[in-house]
Amino acid sequence: MVVPIIIMLYISPLFSTNFLNSDGVGNSSLPNKLVMNLLKILCTNAAWQRRKLGKFLQDWRVIYVQLDLAFRNEYGEVSSSSNDENTCMKIFQHILLWVEEQTYWIAFRFLILGFELELYSTGEYCMVYWYLYAVLIKLTEKTHLMMAVSHDTAKRKGKKKKDSPKDLARESRIPPAVLFLQCYICLAEGLTMMLAALRNEIPVFHGPSPFNTEHEKFVQHFELLQRACIPDHVSYPSYKESTTHARFSTLAMYNYFKDAQRIAKEVKSSFSNDPERLAELRKLEQVAEHNSIAQNVICRLGALDPSLKVSFEFSHHPFFATVVVKRS
Repeated sequence: MVVPIIIMLYISPLFSTNFLNSDGVGNSSLPNKLVMNLLKILCTNAAWQRRKLGKFLQDWRVIYVQLDLAFRNEYGEVSSSSNDENTCMKIFQHILLWVEEQTYWIAFRFLILGFELELYSTGEYCMVYWYLYAVLIKLTEKTHLMMAVSHDTAKRKGKKKKDSPKDLARESRIPPAVLFLQCYICLAEGLTMMLAALRNEIPVFHGPSPFNTEHEKFVQHFELLQRACIPDHVSYPSYKESTTHARFSTLAMYNYFKDAQRIAKEVKSSFSNDPERLAELRKLEQVAEHNSIAQNVICRLGALDPSLKVSFEFSHHPFFATVVVKRS
């Protein structure tokens, strides 16, 4: 995170004159201010971070929209541009992609801080994991694109006359950093669908709140993300549509936890020199293993078994819950 921010500070004068404030006057310090403010926020405690990051998302969205507009105005006719303009265009595209990637990273951070601060009740976990899944999909997509652009640039600099089959096979592999995020995606999707199945098959599991409807809770937790359109086309109706028909009979066919467990095992060797990532993968693997077992137990015993007690704990990971199944 720090290296791209330093790069942003260095290159921001190249494009900052394209930004306008509300009066239409150039604001050359806006990109620098955003990056510096983000660094300051990340150095604060969890409660202050979350409060500031939620509001900060809209600033990053604005900077992306303004950049995109400036890019289209400047490089609308790509085919007629010179080599120098092509180089500038590629730099601009890289900056655009980086800003978008960081925006989704901030959204991801905003959501997981809610677990650390215990802002979500058990009945809200389903919608939170669903939204987390939607954000992770976009974050993974942008990260993969960023890595592909960087790889393509490096490849052109050191291009060989003829690529060997080994080189082509290596290029076709999914980068470990992307697989790492895909492990997150599998866990978020698995927890979403398991919680939705519990809600749909055990009515008492998520009883209606006497104070707030589910829609009101959705707005309460994700209003700042929704204002910034992060991600696009994500709403309460789309959440309901995605989870209304979840059943344990279908979950058995798509074991997302098994996929997460497999990815975590496969990608470990790629992070042998990164103790922090390696420790995180071990935690993810534990959560995936326990949740896969819990899902199989519920499917075997039947969700409607009155003696079945389901609870959630965060003993293995700070924001991915471990499902605990017991019989009373």
